[in-house]
Amino acid sequence: MGKNRSMDKRLLVAKDMPPLHRTQPGQQYSYKSDEVLDWISKRPGLLMYVFDKLKDGKYIEYDSDTGTWRGTNYDED
Repeated sequence: MGKNRSMDKRLLVAKDMPPLHRTQPGQQYSYKSDEVLDWISKRPGLLMYVFDKLKDGKYIEYDSDTGTWRGTNYDED
C-alpha cells in the first residue's frame, strides 16, 4: 500500500482553473503566452506553496546578513 499523503490546501484553488492554453493554437510554446502559468502567477497561495517547497527542500536559503534569498548553489564568483 502507498503512503496516504494529504494534499496541501493551497493547491485546492487549482481545481477551479478555467480552460486555458499552454500553447496558443498554431504557435510555438512560449512561457510569455502560457495562460496556465499566467493564471498560476496570479494566485498567491500557489506561489507561496512553490516558495515553501523550494525553501523546505533546501533549494533556496535566507541570508540574514543581506536580508535576501538565494539558490543554495549560487556562486558569486
